[in-house]
Amino acid sequence: MKKKILITGFEPFNEDATNPSGDWISWMSTRNAKPERMVKGLVLPVTFQTAFEIFKKSYDDFRPDVVILTGLAKNRKELTVERIGINWVDARIPDNNGVTLKFQKINPEGPDGVFTGVDLEKLISLALKSGCVLNVSSSAGEYVCNDLLYKVLCYTLDKSTQTTFIHLPRLEDYTGIFLALETMVHEI
Repeated sequence: MKKKILITGFEPFNEDATNPSGDWISWMSTRNAKPERMVKGLVLPVTFQTAFEIFKKSYDDFRPDVVILTGLAKNRKELTVERIGINWVDARIPDNNGVTLKFQKINPEGPDGVFTGVDLEKLISLALKSGCVLNVSSSAGEYVCNDLLYKVLCYTLDKSTQTTFIHLPRLEDYTGIFLALETMVHEI
């Protein structure tokens, strides 16, 4: 049985004209016209208040087996998969609504961290098979990416959904990374 996969990216933020994670969703949608693929893409706003709510509605409607969240990490040089979502935000820049959350827990009652449920070694192997290096990261940052990852991991924990987050680096050409991500999606 084919797995239903929900992939997300983000809209541009911090005065950038584009965001490769959102661009990847558009790219994937042009390559996944076949309904049997069971892949749904979603571009989310870079906002603390609404990104998770929009994700949650799409998740509840689609009921995927796997969730692959993606975002941009401008300071990274390679593709990285996140190991854990932490219960903390400390934004150095405002989100796209002008909100800057500082020095606070995402959920005062929640666990300090939640590990992803995807086999990271398998993802690394799939990326290498596609000619792309994928490293493991233990910090999704303290901005909207981590906020979303933590909330999604908590929300999907008891639903048997495999969830992970992959950060894209800042590059001039994303063709190789998009192809590697596509391979990961179709091999999971």
